[in-house]
Amino acid sequence: MKISTTKRFLATTNSNKPVDSLFSDLTSSIENKKSLNNNNNNKNEATGLAIADTDNEDPSKIQYIEPSKDSKLQEFLNPKPYLTIDKLLTPLKKKIYLSNIKKNGFFKNNDLIKLKNDNKSEYKLNLPLNQIEALEPSIYLRSWRIKSSVKKTNIVLRALKNLPLKKAITQLHFMEKKVSRDLVEMLERGIKDAEKMNYNVNDLYIAESWVHTDGHWVKRVDCKGRGRAGIFTFKWVSVRFLLKTSQTKKRLEFLKSERDSNKKVNSFISNGKIRGNAPGFYRW
Repeated sequence: MKISTTKRFLATTNSNKPVDSLFSDLTSSIENKKSLNNNNNNKNEATGLAIADTDNEDPSKIQYIEPSKDSKLQEFLNPKPYLTIDKLLTPLKKKIYLSNIKKNGFFKNNDLIKLKNDNKSEYKLNLPLNQIEALEPSIYLRSWRIKSSVKKTNIVLRALKNLPLKKAITQLHFMEKKVSRDLVEMLERGIKDAEKMNYNVNDLYIAESWVHTDGHWVKRVDCKGRGRAGIFTFKWVSVRFLLKTSQTKKRLEFLKSERDSNKKVNSFISNGKIRGNAPGFYRW
């Protein structure tokens, strides 16, 4: 949604009150009109005085509002980041979740937790994997159209895998690839979002990254010698980043150590009893 810097106008149909937003709600104005009509009818019945109709006002009067002063419009263009803990968990679950993280450094399923105010009882929380990933601190970044191809961009993104955020920005500053300038602007936006959400910027790292074609490619004629011609294809891509904290790293390391400890050892020795002469692999 693109808004010009010139002043936009909005004509009012039923009142001369100042306009609050370009996104003014028409339904509320209809309700106000009905309530005004009901009040007028009640006053007419009580006093018998005639009240002027609001529909006879001059519709040519125009009220102006600047987009920069429009609070509702700015909320739509620049939405505030929110914490998923407040959205997905109840107050009790939120307390258990935060105390679990304080104890282990990450969320551990089915771990007995004691709350501060309630030392007698113990609580246990079990969450699915997709919900744990959603609750962990993260920042999602999405780019606009970037003049590059998937193959060229993917080379840069592979170099940034699992790097700390500030180190990734430093690496992009010294890369000779053209797409690195656009990626630097994206990651610097991630630093601003982290400051808004009170995250530790030094704790963030690039967990995942994607690149996909924009789809709207421009084609032009490529003139060649001897009356031949080809097609120039100007490619555009879109990039996305998922930034996470060391809390995710600790959880992944713990799951990896659990998998290694529970891994079965392959052995050719059977569990049965040895009868008679022992075969060759029992002689050591």
